[in-house]
Amino acid sequence: MILKVKFNKQDIKNIVRMKKVWGQEVGNGETELYYYHIIDVLNRKWQTIGYNVSDAIRVFQNGSDDKWTYIIEQAPFNPDLTTNDLINMLSITSDASCTRNAIQIILNTVERRNAFVNRITNVNEESVLFLLGAMQEQYLTYNQLLDEEFIKLYTANPVNALTLYFLEPVDIIAFWEWEAAGGTCEKAIHYKFEKPLMTLIQAIERAEDETRGLASGY
Repeated sequence: MILKVKFNKQDIKNIVRMKKVWGQEVGNGETELYYYHIIDVLNRKWQTIGYNVSDAIRVFQNGSDDKWTYIIEQAPFNPDLTTNDLINMLSITSDASCTRNAIQIILNTVERRNAFVNRITNVNEESVLFLLGAMQEQYLTYNQLLDEEFIKLYTANPVNALTLYFLEPVDIIAFWEWEAAGGTCEKAIHYKFEKPLMTLIQAIERAEDETRGLASGY
């Protein structure tokens, strides 16, 4: 049984029949197995197999298996790749607001968007969310927004600054809760230094505890 997370749901830009799998010399065309090369909408080149184009597409949509269906050439770096481009390529629907927001917030540079394209294999809702979560954790742990840049952004637009610093959606209400709890940009920096994966809700709770005198250390 093929798991749903292995399904490929992205569009196909081009498909070309290549050589026979077993090197048959004679046979009925519909019973001979061929390799096919596919260019998907993310501009990756895949190899898969099938008796005909329709069959090859079906096998491709079953997902990578590292034997018959796999990526043979990654997409070239696209310096013009925008978040909207990526959302459209991944066929993220308008009602999948959490996924759309995550792409816009976590993949906030063209380098990160291209890295996402190179790291994802099968394209489906589960795979997209899983990789976004992994990349969010990676960036928060090893590539956090510089303190100086965060302070500058916080002065100009604290909502946007907190969004980029925590890599999660932050609205004005969340900021008011943070501010009411005694939150400042200095506290955010201190909390993140101690616990890079701390969420804003966790930061608000800690700030509230400190304000009530239930916590120490700051």
